[in-house]
Amino acid sequence: MASTIYTGIWTDWSRGRVAGATITLSSRDAGFLLAFIAAFVTVIASRLWRILSFAAYHALASDGRHDGLHYQRQFVLRNTTSPMGAAWVFLLQSWHWRGVANRSFQRTFPWAAFGVLYVIAFGILAVFSSQISDSASEYRLVGSGNCGLANVSDRDALQSKEAYDNLQAGIYSRQCYQSSPGSMCQALPTPSLSWTNESVACPFSDSICLNSSVLKMKSEMIDSHLDLGINEPKHNRIKYQRETICAPLITQPGFVQFVTGAEAKRLNWKDNELIRYLYGPVSENNYTYAYSTRGREMSIGYSVWVYYSVGGSIGALWRPIKELDVGNGDISLFMIAPNSVRHLRPNSDPVFGASIFDQSAPIEAYLPDRWISPIACLDTHQICNPNNDKCTPLQGSSQLVTSFRGSDLALNKVQLVTAERLGWNLRLSSFYRLAWTRTQNFLKGQELVAGLTQLPLPPNQWEIEMSSLFVDALSKLQHQVVEFATGPTAPTNISILRPWVAPEGSTTEDLLLNNAFERMCDKQRTKVTEGTVNFSVVGFFVLLGLGLLITVISFFLESIAALFQKKKTQGVQEVKGWDRDEFLQVMKSLFELKGAGEWKGTVVKFPITQTGERFEYNS
Repeated sequence: MASTIYTGIWTDWSRGRVAGATITLSSRDAGFLLAFIAAFVTVIASRLWRILSFAAYHALASDGRHDGLHYQRQFVLRNTTSPMGAAWVFLLQSWHWRGVANRSFQRTFPWAAFGVLYVIAFGILAVFSSQISDSASEYRLVGSGNCGLANVSDRDALQSKEAYDNLQAGIYSRQCYQSSPGSMCQALPTPSLSWTNESVACPFSDSICLNSSVLKMKSEMIDSHLDLGINEPKHNRIKYQRETICAPLITQPGFVQFVTGAEAKRLNWKDNELIRYLYGPVSENNYTYAYSTRGREMSIGYSVWVYYSVGGSIGALWRPIKELDVGNGDISLFMIAPNSVRHLRPNSDPVFGASIFDQSAPIEAYLPDRWISPIACLDTHQICNPNNDKCTPLQGSSQLVTSFRGSDLALNKVQLVTAERLGWNLRLSSFYRLAWTRTQNFLKGQELVAGLTQLPLPPNQWEIEMSSLFVDALSKLQHQVVEFATGPTAPTNISILRPWVAPEGSTTEDLLLNNAFERMCDKQRTKVTEGTVNFSVVGFFVLLGLGLLITVISFFLESIAALFQKKKTQGVQEVKGWDRDEFLQVMKSLFELKGAGEWKGTVVKFPITQTGERFEYNS
């Protein structure tokens, strides 16, 4: 089921309860609303002109004798409902009354200019009324009927989904983390998550780390709302941080075993052709991996084997030796074999190093320094409660889940559910899970291999490789958080695990937690619009409220003025003049002067004849 953009009223909590109130509409409905807003602004302009004309009329009205221009100008203010129409009449007045009325230009042209400027101002306002949309949140809420956690039933489905997710994460990280962000980077709540790197001491035993720099990669504090797009007010948010430390490892002495003698014969190998690497037993073997030195002559490129150990777990397939087992993190072990790859230039990189001149090559070439170069990476994670500034220690993925479920962090229900979502995804974004479906294909150095010839590499190539995996991990985490709401997109058989479905016998506490989990389906922000348009609720209702107020005042203005005149006994002549100059009243007066019909009294606003008599009027 495809994901859909929610349409309706919601709150973008980045902007607060009031400013963040947002209406999301389909493109069709948004077109109707924009048309209504433009028409409504036109109505407001018309009714405000009525108020301004009323005010100007009364400001210019006075007792005594006046010239014809004065009365004509008052008549225009009283009866011309269009500002542009009034401006045109005022211009005509300034022309035709020149030389007749005193200061005719000064008395009319400013009003004409005001009318023109008024039309221009409201024309601009009508155009910029779309700012009600432009000033709204740039985000949408995305959802799907497949909301929940992806659950694969067999290894084939798992491998298919992991391969798809890793490819997606790699493509996205290359586009959005390692170059100028393109259009695809707008699909997620934030294009990339900030991170830093530095050289640190080896986290493992000094006896196993190669005498070279150790790389620590650390994300900035990742906000569940701002960075991952889980739309919640501040008190329901959590912060997450990931730290990965990688170090090239020593192979010999101490961590390799060359197979010789009777054992080599039994296995049909020559002496020293088979090398066992001793970084911890795998399954029933008492070594990690056995490599054949014949790989150098087999015309094959890079090979990579990856092993993984979850901190605090027992019974893992690979059990790190004590020099690697730090106890408080997840460990990924990379075994990188260059096999038949030759380098065009010598290289001092601790993993991709090549300084052995190849005497047999027809051109200048260098052989790798080691048969296999291992790298060990320690992944640790931390979750913080911004409400009390308490954090878990930096721990492995499973250890972290145990920590944030405890009482020390004091997470509320929504925070706890958010942490559970992250905890589900952390193991999936380990270095092991990022590499196991891609084997050697994740290596950036392999992109510079032509045939079996390695083009020149920088002396810190291994750091480039690990940094690339780190941003892949951040990218994968971003996608998996969104996937909870949208459902998986991998083309394989995947069921949806809905954690909020309460089993029988659930406690009230469990039901509250399940309810918070289910509401997560409607709280994922995205920048994908799918043709929808956002409107600011505040902007829309401010415009609507002011417009209705202006409209109501304009219709009841005369009654309000009359009431004020009765109570204060002020403005009597102005009110009478306003009534008298109304064009139907002027027409009635003209008919009465000509003796055409018998009309009702002057105080009636809408003049009518006494009876339905018929009469003739000729000017």
